[in-house]
Amino acid sequence: MRVQERWAITTRGRQTGPNYGRIGPAVAFLTCLTLGASAQHAASEQPGLVTLSIVGTSDLHGEAFPRNGRGGLPLFAGYVNNLRAMRSADGGAVLLIDSGDTFQGNIESNLSEGAVIVDAFNALGYTAQAVGNHDFDYGAVDSPMARQLPGDLRGALKARAAQARHPFLAANLLDATTGRPVEWPDVRRSVIVDAAGIKVGIVGVMTIDGLRSTLAANVQGLRLAPLEPTVSAEAAKLRADGAQVVIVAAHAGGRCDRFDEPTDLSSCDNESEIFQLARSLSDGLVDVIAAGHTHAGLGHQVDGIGIIQPFSRGQSFGRVDVVVDRATKKVTRLRLFEPRLVCGRQHPTGGCAEGDSGAAVEYEGRPVTPDPKILAAMEPALRRVHELQAAPLGVALDAPIRRSDDGRSPLGDLFADALRAAVPGADIAAINNAARLWADLPSGPLTLGRLYDLFPFDNRVVQVSMSGADVSRWLANEIRQGRRSSVGISGVSLTIQCLADGVHVDLLRGTERIPDDARLIAVTIGGPTLNGNLASPDFLGSVGPTENSPVVREVVEDWFRRLGKLPADQRRRLLTARPAGDCPRF
Repeated sequence: MRVQERWAITTRGRQTGPNYGRIGPAVAFLTCLTLGASAQHAASEQPGLVTLSIVGTSDLHGEAFPRNGRGGLPLFAGYVNNLRAMRSADGGAVLLIDSGDTFQGNIESNLSEGAVIVDAFNALGYTAQAVGNHDFDYGAVDSPMARQLPGDLRGALKARAAQARHPFLAANLLDATTGRPVEWPDVRRSVIVDAAGIKVGIVGVMTIDGLRSTLAANVQGLRLAPLEPTVSAEAAKLRADGAQVVIVAAHAGGRCDRFDEPTDLSSCDNESEIFQLARSLSDGLVDVIAAGHTHAGLGHQVDGIGIIQPFSRGQSFGRVDVVVDRATKKVTRLRLFEPRLVCGRQHPTGGCAEGDSGAAVEYEGRPVTPDPKILAAMEPALRRVHELQAAPLGVALDAPIRRSDDGRSPLGDLFADALRAAVPGADIAAINNAARLWADLPSGPLTLGRLYDLFPFDNRVVQVSMSGADVSRWLANEIRQGRRSSVGISGVSLTIQCLADGVHVDLLRGTERIPDDARLIAVTIGGPTLNGNLASPDFLGSVGPTENSPVVREVVEDWFRRLGKLPADQRRRLLTARPAGDCPRF
């Protein structure tokens, strides 16, 4: 495949001084206008230059295997192997950097608490990875039956860091009591590695909003420091310790829609967190940022810093080649690439083809083939996952239970029934985003795997005392905004009236209306992963899950095991179609 190339030359002054020790020449940036490999390699053309290929991944979310003809860690390894062969031939090196949110999302990863992914990363030879907000989602280490054990709510994350042969990086993650960076085994602020005789410093950080985007109970006692002062201080320390190239692995990102010119930011979100970070850094501190979090793509230059970011779920990877002068140990140019799709076969239009259709894929002049060593490395953890997936819960369903059906959420109602049963004295249980359950519950024997398929998160149960008026007002608001089919409810029935001044909801216990001033013990799913709190912060205040709150999925599992089968009246309530109409009785 013939490759077109476009160069954009920019000059950025570089500070000198004890922390930097670098005088920067002009930095040249290249992007490939196709997804093919570069036909020219600047470092091999000029003796004394060495090329370091930085490959960035992020937001894998546990997707170890291909989907719709793209992605999968064994296939990704085929691309990496080809690039390593190229760099080995010209005396360079490849560094694999992951920017977080690595584990949560796919059942194979969830049921192993990320162990299957770390096994694959070890076989791939990752250099470092940043900690992302969803890397806290698993909480404590689980038992052999995939149930959370009492103890350290960062236990699963720490176990993955101990398992990895590369460091986890979290420079701006602080202990809220001491104000100092966390001091956990195998979790560091930064690291210096040797790559083809060049000292490369890598610092890891997380988006400043990260701890508000995971399970609150799992991050109690932690806070995040701002990105710019953290990166500046750590990068200066790395320079003082001899780093000749500095990379930031950032679980923070941006977005651009075009990749044909790395210095053209007209299609980009210029106010994104990662662009603001790049612009705030002193000249010469950082060469490359491997970004993430936003599930968007980058292959651009911002104020002399090369920023790469793939899309999400292992469908692509980012790449920037850093060319270093061996004599001066200075960066002479960067070559930026568009995010590269991980395709098993190439569609004629340039995307990935499914199945056996399309053409064979080449990368760096060699055919891309999945690496069997990656699958072999994952096999022990996968065996345990498959055993857990098949574990029966002792219930067989004679018909599916759907997330949304005739303007209601039967599956949301079922979850609400289980939550209410778990809290003695609860009057009502409700889920205000039941449609975010990931799958319907199919007919037939119910297994642990099927339960994980529909609810992979480790959200915890929350209870709060609310007035009847507050509950009615919240439900009316959900219905007013068209979210009736995403509400699951247990313990009360509703009468909904559409009046001239809006939607009105009355709560009924049996045939009796519940007074507005009645105090109700309400139960719901603690957010924020599902945005599943019963009501707005105005109602809940500071109420949230604690480390002693039960895990929702485990509550539902226990409820099924106790039942053995759904009682006839409950089965009728869940499976019978409701009458249609603008203001039906719930």
